[in-house]
Amino acid sequence: MRKIITIITFLLLTILTFAGTIRNVKMSGANLTVDFSGSAKPKYKINYDEYNKLIFLEFPESKLDTKVNEKNFKNKYLESLQVVNYGGSVGFFIKLNKNISYNGALKGNDFVVTFNDKSPKKQFTIAIDAGHGGKDPGAIGFKKYYEKTVVLAVSRYLRDELKKDFNVVMTRDSDRFINLSERPRIANRAKANMFISIHANAAVSSKQNGVEVFYFSKKSSPYAERIAAFENSFGDKYGDKSNSIAQIMGELAYKKNQEKSIGFARKTTNALASAIGLKNRGIHGANFAVLRGFNGPSVLIEVGFISNQGDLKKITSPTYQKKMAQEIAKQVRDYFY
Repeated sequence: MRKIITIITFLLLTILTFAGTIRNVKMSGANLTVDFSGSAKPKYKINYDEYNKLIFLEFPESKLDTKVNEKNFKNKYLESLQVVNYGGSVGFFIKLNKNISYNGALKGNDFVVTFNDKSPKKQFTIAIDAGHGGKDPGAIGFKKYYEKTVVLAVSRYLRDELKKDFNVVMTRDSDRFINLSERPRIANRAKANMFISIHANAAVSSKQNGVEVFYFSKKSSPYAERIAAFENSFGDKYGDKSNSIAQIMGELAYKKNQEKSIGFARKTTNALASAIGLKNRGIHGANFAVLRGFNGPSVLIEVGFISNQGDLKKITSPTYQKKMAQEIAKQVRDYFY
C-alpha cells in the first residue's frame, strides 16, 4: 500500500512540476508565440540585457514537447534564438537585431513577444544610372572592354552601399538599352532626390587618364562640350528624341540645382581620386542629355579612362569597383545627412 501511495505521490509531483507544456514555438510576422497546451496560464520571467540586446525568457515548471529549429528564427527582428531545457524549466535566449524593441505578454495561455523595428525611415531616394547598355556598348577599350559592362558593375556595388540608408532606383540593372531621355524620367517618376549617372571615359590617346565629374550646364568649356557631344551622340545614334516636357522643366529648374550639383561633384571627384589613386581631372559643366531632364541635383561620373591601361586595370577590378562605390556612397550620405 505504501508503495502505491509513493508512486501516486511521484506522479502527482511530476504533473505539478511540469504544469506548463510548450507544444509549439512559431514566428509569424513580428510576433514570436510560445504555445502552451491546456488551459492554465504559464508562469514566466523575462529579463533584458540592453547592452547585448539579449532577452532571457524563462518558463519555470515547464517542459518542451516540440522540436525547435533555431535557424528558422533568424530574421529582420532576431539575430538568433536559443532554447534550453534545464531543471524543470525552459529558457529562451533571444538576441535582437539593431534598432529592434520588444513587448512580451500573455495572451490566453500563450506567451507572445511582439517586436518593433525602430530603424530610421529612409527619407531620400537616389537614382543610379548605369550608362549605355544593350545595343549601345559605350566606349570600347582595347577592342574588348565595354563601358556598359564596367559601369553596370560599379552601379550595382553603389546600389548595395546606398540601400542601407536610402531608397534606390536604377535606370537599368541588366544589359539592356534605355533611351537617354527615359533615364531621367525613371528617376522623376520615383521622386528621386538625386541622380547619379556612372560612365567610363575614353580618348584617342592612351595617355589620357583620371576621374572627373560633370554637372548639367547650358554653358561649357570646349573640352566639356566635346565629352557631352560624345555621350549625347549615342542618343542621336539610336533615335532618341530628348526635348520632352520633363526635360524642358528640368532645364527651367537647373539654376536651382546647379549649385548643389557643383558642390557634390567637387567633393566626389576629390574623394574618388584620393581613394582610388587616379588623376583628379576636376569638375566640368556640360549640356548632357541624360542630366537635362532630372528635377534635382545630378552628376555624371567618369570613373576612369577605359582607353588607358592603368585606369582600366582599376576600373575593371571588383576590389576597386567596390571602393569607388563606397566613396560615392559616403559623399551621398554626407550630402543628405
